[in-house]
Amino acid sequence: MPSTHEAALLALQAALAGHGATILRDPDLPLHYPEGGLVNLAPANPVEEGVRLGTGVREWSRDVDLEHVVQAAEAVQRDADLDAAMTRTAALLLADQTLGGAVDWLELSAPKESESVPMPGAETLKGAVLVATLFYETTHNPME
Repeated sequence: MPSTHEAALLALQAALAGHGATILRDPDLPLHYPEGGLVNLAPANPVEEGVRLGTGVREWSRDVDLEHVVQAAEAVQRDADLDAAMTRTAALLLADQTLGGAVDWLELSAPKESESVPMPGAETLKGAVLVATLFYETTHNPME
């Protein structure tokens, strides 16, 4: 059974399964652009937000960069495709902000546009990041 930290990330990844793009969880973007788009989950370290004294409950938040990459020959089409990909991500995640009970709550940021995408064919690629912040609790032992 995965820890609460890992279960939250797995639930986030599962919630994006119907996206249509390739969903990865890798610290680096792949070397080649996958057909149909890319959403890469890049989790930051969990941040302990508080402890409920006497209860054994610890409160956490964790930012996960959702790196979106699209490809099109024309800039106008890249803009439209990127907007559509991020809109689809938001719709999937905001449909259940508890990720099936894996987290207490999920919040999304406004998109941050990437200046460059470090992949071959970068001139036809465009990327942006949505940040999903996961809020959840663990017992006193954070690895349970």
